[in-house]
Order: sequence, then C-alpha cells, then structure tokens
Amino acid sequence: MALSDFKTIPEVLEKFRIIYTVKDFVRIEEIPGTPSEQFLQEFEFCIQNIDVFASEAARCEAIIFPVLKEIYKPYADNYAL
Repeated sequence: MALSDFKTIPEVLEKFRIIYTVKDFVRIEEIPGTPSEQFLQEFEFCIQNIDVFASEAARCEAIIFPVLKEIYKPYADNYAL
C-alpha cells in the first residue's frame, strides 16, 4: 500500500498491527537541572538587544532553538533534535 492510501493514523496502526503507549515515546520523569550560566547570559543578551518580535525567524533563532537546545542536552545520547 502507498502512504497516500491511508487517511488516518489509526488506519496505519490497524493495518500494521502496531500497539504502543505514551510511555513508549514520552519520558515521564523529570531530570532536575538548571540552565548553564553561559545560556542565561546569552538569553538575557538576546532579550535586551535583539528585536525577537520582528519576525518568526528572529524568534526561532534567538529564543526558541536556544531553549530547545538547552533542554535537549541531557537527552542527547538517546534522542535526536
């Protein structure tokens, strides 16, 4: 079957007999930690000196991706960003 033959995710799950739970994909426990001092300084610099509301790209580069990257660091051995 072509991918376009499926209209919903449940159709795929049924066809290929896929069974999963949220625990298979989402890590429930938290890893305690604090952002690095370098991250906090860079973040503060961006907030004060870059117009992050100028465009979606500015927000992504100055705010969103740096935050995701900082959160991702403890998971880097097991997951890809």
